[in-house]
Amino acid sequence: MVNDMLGDIYQAFLKQPELANICIKSFERPETLEADKSSIVIKPVSSPMRVMNGSDTSLAKRFTYQINVECAERIECKEIWSVIEPILESFHFYQVAGDLEDYISHIKRYVDVRTYRGVSPLYKKY
Repeated sequence: MVNDMLGDIYQAFLKQPELANICIKSFERPETLEADKSSIVIKPVSSPMRVMNGSDTSLAKRFTYQINVECAERIECKEIWSVIEPILESFHFYQVAGDLEDYISHIKRYVDVRTYRGVSPLYKKY
């Protein structure tokens, strides 16, 4: 059986009571979601990469995800990040360069986009 890192992170976000009213999706924000509703989108930046080789086999994989938080209020983006950052750290994912914090006037939402990278546990198939 193969594990799913994106699915594992997604499920961890869903378990947080503070995120109960936030739309959490992978790859893209639903077009049908109202503009004033907050969302979290988990998007792979690249395919999983084999790392930590030993005995002619890969022992782990590296994952890079872009996490997009979009809200009508700027401070809500910060509040959401205060909940999801510790979750990502619990998976041993850490922030890398390539972030964006902006207000996009034509969609009337604040965006706080951050990129996180992490490595799967040794010997766990992803």
